[in-house]
Parts: sequence; C-alpha cells; structure tokens
Amino acid sequence: MLKGKNVRVRLRRNFEEQKPWVFVGKVDQMSENWLALTGKGILIIRGKTRPVEIDDELRQMVIPRDNIANVRVLPDDFGLDEIEVFHEGIRVGIGVKGAPNTWIGELGES
Repeated sequence: MLKGKNVRVRLRRNFEEQKPWVFVGKVDQMSENWLALTGKGILIIRGKTRPVEIDDELRQMVIPRDNIANVRVLPDDFGLDEIEVFHEGIRVGIGVKGAPNTWIGELGES
C-alpha cells in the first residue's frame, strides 16, 4: 500500500521524442486504476541550457496506472522543497539522503 508514502513516479513514454517526465510527491489516494499525489513535476528538456525544470509550487495530480512506467518509494523524510538534481554523464538523478539516489532520465541527443 502506497497511501501516505513519498514516491517518485516515472511516466511512460509512448514515443522517442516525448520529454521524460517524473512526479515526486506523497500518495494521497490510490486504486487499481490510478494514483493521486500531491507533489512536484520534473521535466527533462534536452538541448536547453537548463535541461531540468522543477515545478515551483506543489500541485495535485491523478495519474492513470497505464501511464506509469515505474514507482520508487522514497524515505518518509524526503523533502519536496529541497529536491536536489544531479548529472552523472548523460544520466539525471535526484539525490536521496539516507537511501540510494533515484534516476529520472537521460540527456541524450534527440
């Protein structure tokens, strides 16, 4: 059961040109068909000077299960106000204190 947990949700990409997008937040509700979260979206835009955009404000999101590529549970003390993005080669990740970091996408050419 994910209700009340902090998670990183990577959304499914349906075609290569689609921008990698993840949502980091706390699960408010869930069913067998969807996940409702409050958190921030993170978008990777290849070819820009600042390729990672993070929402400034928290927002609510309902994500259909068919659109979810994977879900990673984050520690209970993960701070949404202090999301730290880092690059390792072409890979982009989020720093997670006290647990393994989580990957959000790649900055390959497209």
